[in-house]
This record gives sequence, structure tokens and C-alpha cells, in this order.
Amino acid sequence: MGLFERLQTKGISVELLINVWKELGLKKTAKDIKVYPWARGVDSVKKNPNTCLFATTITQERKETLGWKFFFPIPQIRAESNNHLIALKSKKLKFTDMTELAGFSGKFGVVRGDVGASLLSEAGVTKQKLDPTTDPLKLVKKLNAGRIEVVSYSFDTVTAKMIEAGIDPNKYEVIFSFPPKPMGYACHHQMDDELINKMQTALDKVTSSGKASEIREKYLTTE
Repeated sequence: MGLFERLQTKGISVELLINVWKELGLKKTAKDIKVYPWARGVDSVKKNPNTCLFATTITQERKETLGWKFFFPIPQIRAESNNHLIALKSKKLKFTDMTELAGFSGKFGVVRGDVGASLLSEAGVTKQKLDPTTDPLKLVKKLNAGRIEVVSYSFDTVTAKMIEAGIDPNKYEVIFSFPPKPMGYACHHQMDDELINKMQTALDKVTSSGKASEIREKYLTTE
């Protein structure tokens, strides 16, 4: 089974998965995890049976429309949401509730396959109102060029990418924070249910033993 980590083969989700493998009696290590760009990882879990993608935010669209099967949760460093809508401060845009998003007259910039698009879909925003791109660097450049008014992404990542692109992030602000959602390991829609259940049971054991919290605390102290 191939699994794909968003950035690198270390971190909470990687260590947690290795402990799940141990619980199942599998002799696998971080070397068995393939690192792909996010869009390619999303494409892989859509097309390739016995493949999982992580760490992945669990959304209604991913479960019901894409049919992805999850075992979860993966502990997160922060309790607050990491999914935001971002715009120029000078635009003075604000949303107070998800029900307002579908009525926005402009387009939302998103990264193709990212949770930012999925959350907008859950809020009733149609695909016609989404302006997809392939990566967050292109996303912030579109925003800075005025080609889109709002982006749906992590504010921390947007800030980092703006600095990378020579854009002043202080001109931008979070205009809406999506409610926090759990994260887990997303698997191909035809993954055997018995295997998913075994991995969920193993993850539950790792969590109940206190090991998951121990892993989270280790990374919390190194942030």
C-alpha cells in the first residue's frame, strides 16, 4: 500500500502511521512512504487502488462525492482552524458565516484538489465560482495581481508564499476562518473495508495508549 505525505517523511502523521503499522505487525518504515506534490497525491488516491493520502482534512465532499475512505484522527498542533479565506485589507471584505459564501459575487482562488476548494463546495459555492491553480505560489501571485479577490487556503502558507514571491503579506488579512475539521488518512474509494477497519482499530489502540498524544507533544515543543 502506498501512502503519500504532503511535505516530508517526518512529523505527527508519519510517526502515528508507523505506530499503526507496528500495531498491525507490519515491518514498514518512513522509507515506505512516497513524497509527492499535493496535486499528484490527490490524483493518485483517486486513481490507484490500495493507495492512501495524508495528512488529509476530512470533508463531506471527500467522503460522499469522491468516496474516499478514512481512518482517523491525526492529532493537530493547533486546535483552531487552519483553513481560511484571505483578501486585501483595503477590500474590507468580511464573512461571518458559511451561509454567506455562496452569495459572493466574485471568484474564489483555490489550489486544485486542496481542502480549500472542498470547504467552499460544502458551503454551496458552485464550481463556476472557483478559480483553480496548481500550487499556492501561483495562487498568491493571482491574488496580488488582482485577478481574484479572495483565496481559500491556510493563512500561514499564504504568508510564507507571499514572502517567497516578494509580496507584502501585511496588506492581506483573514476574512473568514472555516470551523476546524478532523484530519486523517484518506484511502482510495475501493479500498477493502476490512483493511480500513483494521487500520482504524490499530489507530484507536495507539490513541488510547497515549502514544498519539505523546507524538503530538513532541512536535508541539519543537514548534
